[in-house]
Amino acid sequence: MKRLFLLILVWGITQPALLAQDYDTPVGYMAVISKQNENIAKKFLSYNSAAAHGKRARKVEALRNKLIEEVQEARMNIASMPAFKGDKAYRDTAVNFMKMYYNVLNDDYSKIINMEEIAEQSYDAMEAYILAQEMVDKKLEEANEKMRTAQREFAKRNNVTLTESSDNIGDMMKQVRAINEYYHQVYLIFFRPNNQEANLMESMRKNNITGIEQNRNSLLKYAREGLQKLAVIKPYDGDNALIAACKALLEFYEQEAGEKMKSVSDFYLTKERFDAIKKEFEKKGSPTQSDVDAYNKSVNDINAASQAFNKTNQALDKQRTDLLNDWNKAVNAFFNEHTPRYK
Repeated sequence: MKRLFLLILVWGITQPALLAQDYDTPVGYMAVISKQNENIAKKFLSYNSAAAHGKRARKVEALRNKLIEEVQEARMNIASMPAFKGDKAYRDTAVNFMKMYYNVLNDDYSKIINMEEIAEQSYDAMEAYILAQEMVDKKLEEANEKMRTAQREFAKRNNVTLTESSDNIGDMMKQVRAINEYYHQVYLIFFRPNNQEANLMESMRKNNITGIEQNRNSLLKYAREGLQKLAVIKPYDGDNALIAACKALLEFYEQEAGEKMKSVSDFYLTKERFDAIKKEFEKKGSPTQSDVDAYNKSVNDINAASQAFNKTNQALDKQRTDLLNDWNKAVNAFFNEHTPRYK
C-alpha cells in the first residue's frame, strides 16, 4: 500500500516583529509576501489532511486543484508588487519560488503519478518512485532556504528585527515531512520481501521448480535482512504499531520461505516425477505388473503430497491475508493518528 505524493512548503519560519498592511514600510512589504505563503500553506494542509484521513478521492483532487490555483494566484499577486525602494530581490525570489512550486504540482506530480503505475513491479521501481518524491521534497526545501535567506537579507538591509515564528502551520508542515520519511523507511523494508513473495507465487503458478527454489532463497534472505533493519528503527512518537505489523509479516515470510515451503517443494518434485512416470506408463500397450506397481505407488505419492500441499497452502493463504490486512490497517492508523488535521 502506497501513500500519495505529498509536498511541503515551510519558508515562513520567521516573521517581522510588527505587521503593517502597506508597501511603504519594510515590515508591511514583508507581511504581504508572508500572507501569500500562509494562504498556500493552509491550502496544502487541507489537501494533505483530507488525503491522509481517508476523505473521498473527489474531494482530495478538488483540494489539490484548489492548491494549484492558490499558488498561481499567489505568484501573480507577488509579481504585481512594486519593488521596495528599487529593491526587487526579495519579491523576485518569492515569485520564482511560487513558479517552481506551481511546476512541481503540475509537472513533477504528473511524472510521479506515472511512476506509480509501475512502482509495484519491482523493488528498484518502488525505490525510484519513493526517491522521486523525496527529491522533490529536497528541491522544495532548497527553495525554502533561498526564501528564508532572501527574507533575512531584506530584513537586514532595512533594519527589521525578525523573530522565530511560533506559528502552528510551519510545525504541521515539518510534521508531514517527518511522517512521510518514516513511513517510506518502513515501507521499503516491507515491500522487498512482499514483492519477492509475489515472484515466488508466480513460479508456483507456472510449476517452475527452479524458479521456486531461487525465489524461496531470495525471500528468506530479504525477510531476514528486513528484520535486521527493522530492529534498529525506533517507534514514531511512541507508536510501535507500524513496526509491529511489518515485523509480523517479515516473520511470516521467513517461516514461509523456510520450513513451510518444504511441503510445497516436495509437492512439485513429486508432481514432476509423477508426470514423467505417467507419461511413460501410458506409452506402454501391455504394462508389466512391475510397471503397474510403480505407477500405483506414484499415484499414492502424488496424492499424499497434494494433501500436504493443499493443507499448507490454505494455512499460508489465511495467515498471509490476515497479516496483510493488519499491515494495511496499521498504515491507515499511522497516518490517521500522526498527520495533522486541518480544515
